[in-house]
Amino acid sequence: MKTIRNIILAIVFLVVSAWFVTTQPIFVNAKSVSTPDVNPQLLKSHVVMLSETLPARGGFEENLNPTVEWIEKQLQHFGKSTRQSYKINDKTFYNILLDFGPPLMAGATEPEEIIIVGAHYDTAHSYPGADDNASGVAALIELARLLSKHKASLTTRIQLAFYSLEEPPYFRTEKMGSFIHASSLKEKQQKIKMMIALDMVGYFSDKKNSQSFPIPFMDKLYSDQGNFIAVVGNLSNMLTTRKVKKSMISATELLVYSINAPTLIQGIDFSDHLNFWHFGYPAVLITDTSFMRNTAYHTKQDTADRLDYMKMAEVVKGLYQVVIQ
Repeated sequence: MKTIRNIILAIVFLVVSAWFVTTQPIFVNAKSVSTPDVNPQLLKSHVVMLSETLPARGGFEENLNPTVEWIEKQLQHFGKSTRQSYKINDKTFYNILLDFGPPLMAGATEPEEIIIVGAHYDTAHSYPGADDNASGVAALIELARLLSKHKASLTTRIQLAFYSLEEPPYFRTEKMGSFIHASSLKEKQQKIKMMIALDMVGYFSDKKNSQSFPIPFMDKLYSDQGNFIAVVGNLSNMLTTRKVKKSMISATELLVYSINAPTLIQGIDFSDHLNFWHFGYPAVLITDTSFMRNTAYHTKQDTADRLDYMKMAEVVKGLYQVVIQ
């Protein structure tokens, strides 16, 4: 009997430990903080421009350059952005970078430690890409607006990065804009506090069974309703995931869930954060869970009218709190 009891206790311990590692529960109410005004209509106008007005953002130089110029035009109100260029088959592609925060220390060429928030602006197969990933780009532009209004209070250097070529056929290759960026930072031995990738942050649903998962029974750990935002990390980034989740909870009324899991679980490394993991940097993904929820993923139906801009605004509120802490 004692042996059976010990086995049962061991199983319970393993199950509870796996639940804790995977979901990173926050047992106390995170302190509520004041949040800036986020403009849902601005978010919507950015998504409409990217997904309906500008040329389709498929992975070709001539398609992407109008988007590059438009993003730079939006950012000029908040600071001086720079282009990080690289070539593929004699074609030039660009990451767009914009920095906020305290000035460099005397004699330093790079800040001691930075936070990076990135979102890719290209789409798959020239689809509209309203959620994937005009939503992430819109959130990043709105974050830039908020940071520009509070420059004097920033204590950490923050770099916003708009990435090219995240989508196939470049996905998981060294031609991804985020790989180029992460590689250049590693070459300079830049210290990074954390990198946050924004990829699909605009689609939400309160309907039952609107949320699916890569493994059966995960809806018992989370929810079968697609009405939350997720913070995604691997097993090496549990502390980073927890910090991001706790900060977001303190600043938003939106449900914030998280998962830390091996990359063999589908979707764990499906965006630009994977390249920062490659170089040993702490990084997480903030997402509405992509194709696990949004059935218009990589189709012509991924349009601006399907997104929830009020909930997107809540995501930006949470994100802002993460980067200023």
